[in-house]
Amino acid sequence: MRSICSGLPYINDSSSWIDSFLATFLEEPTCTNYGWGPVQTYPSYMEIIRQDAPSNAVYFLKSGNIKLTWADQEGHEVIAGLRHQNWLIGAPSVLLEKPYSFTITTLTQCSLRCISAQKFLHLVNANTDFSLHLMKILSQEIFNHAKTLVTLGCVPVRDRLKYLLYKFTSEMSTKKRNDKYIKISLPLKYKEIAQILAVTPEYLSRILKEMETRKEIRRQKDGSIELNTESLRSLHI
Repeated sequence: MRSICSGLPYINDSSSWIDSFLATFLEEPTCTNYGWGPVQTYPSYMEIIRQDAPSNAVYFLKSGNIKLTWADQEGHEVIAGLRHQNWLIGAPSVLLEKPYSFTITTLTQCSLRCISAQKFLHLVNANTDFSLHLMKILSQEIFNHAKTLVTLGCVPVRDRLKYLLYKFTSEMSTKKRNDKYIKISLPLKYKEIAQILAVTPEYLSRILKEMETRKEIRRQKDGSIELNTESLRSLHI
């Protein structure tokens, strides 16, 4: 499977056809004409949206990484997903006129544009190209959820972990992503990574040690991980 955007032929990253449209559409002056606000920078670990709050805006994640979390009435929290650059946040809730389903928190420094729910709905009705790409984005999200369920049962934990680590390199230059080792500063705690992979923290620790032995990763004293890109050649996720 050939990657469209990464230069690595062994990872199927099928979202770049959406990214290219949004990255162009949501630049000046087009975005301003439809009511999008200026790009704002948010620091790491800042809450952008609170679960069950009224859906009054949509955000475009121009750069950075965020996590979606869901909590029950007793406060038990689970990570529902991660999102990376060129993603629309909160669109399903606004379209359905329902409260936000998840709490959205930045994992790294993020750049976002915001548009009110009213202006977003007007944009959907007024611009056919944008509406088409919005449908593709939401379809991609449904597809990704289904693929996640399948990979939990069929893909080894070590491969799922390598793919997760690789996703955090999405904003690096193509040259860096094709180096033998890619340095990744993890914005997640190990227990959060274990939760995403649906394993225990103890099992994740064992997998990391095995990957070090296989020279698939190198863990550094500063907490970062260097991922061996050659070990990705067998991935077809």
